[in-house]
Amino acid sequence: MIRQVAVSDVNQIVEVLHQVKKDMFSKGIDQWDEHYPNEKTIQEDLNKKQAYIYSENGEVLAYMVLNQEYDIEYNDLKWNTFMPFIVIHRLFVKPTAQGKGISSQMIQYAEQYATENNFASIRFDAYALNNTANAVYLKKGYAFVGTVQFRKGVFNCYEKGLKPSS
Repeated sequence: MIRQVAVSDVNQIVEVLHQVKKDMFSKGIDQWDEHYPNEKTIQEDLNKKQAYIYSENGEVLAYMVLNQEYDIEYNDLKWNTFMPFIVIHRLFVKPTAQGKGISSQMIQYAEQYATENNFASIRFDAYALNNTANAVYLKKGYAFVGTVQFRKGVFNCYEKGLKPSS
């Protein structure tokens, strides 16, 4: 079940985030650290009412943010669609739940949300060295549009144009 985050979810989300960071680090993916994302980031997402979780039997298994915020580095890329667009941020799945199609369900939810709210496309970036994430996005029909440089290194940027809802 995918739903908007509630205050009561924050502790579980933060715990899953710690597990994800530890798992990524063990695989040589130095994408996230103690500075970002963290509990403050999660709390800000909640306060802005832009965070969503996937849960089963009260257990948080995945998290993502949907909004129209983006880094200025996005302005240097040649996107395929115009405004308005929505951006996926901080999509992560609990390590013990990975490989079960949950990230695909989260992406599908984002696409449905974007279509229902008349966004022309979905955009996001993925750490270039996170091969699994990059493969998932390409498999889901997202087009690679270029790279940007952030604090932790190079990030691949993706976009998928959407058909307006009727």
